[in-house]
Amino acid sequence: MALYEIKLGDEVVGFSELEGGDAAMGVAFGRLTPTPAYASIQPYCVEHRDYWINISGLRVQTPSGVPIECSGGIQIIDLSPELGEAGIQVHLNGVTDPPYHELFPNHVDAYKKQFR
Repeated sequence: MALYEIKLGDEVVGFSELEGGDAAMGVAFGRLTPTPAYASIQPYCVEHRDYWINISGLRVQTPSGVPIECSGGIQIIDLSPELGEAGIQVHLNGVTDPPYHELFPNHVDAYKKQFR
């Protein structure tokens, strides 16, 4: 699977496969594997995990470096105090560009299979 970069400014704060999704809502999510740079925003992500306020400059890029635009923003849900590093997820809410179906065809296929 491909690794997407989660960046704050020029710093890579983590990587994710964005293995899950809700195609109907245009949402992609997955476990975030943090880099050392994540420590600079981790307290904020833990504090705001229930009531997210966007972090200015937070973005996600495809493995080929294309930025992903999201109408609903990018959210990091950090439950690591309770669950350890496996408890950190990144959510892309309302993927608009590149189109969701181009980025995550497997999510779209899984959604369609529900109705067969």
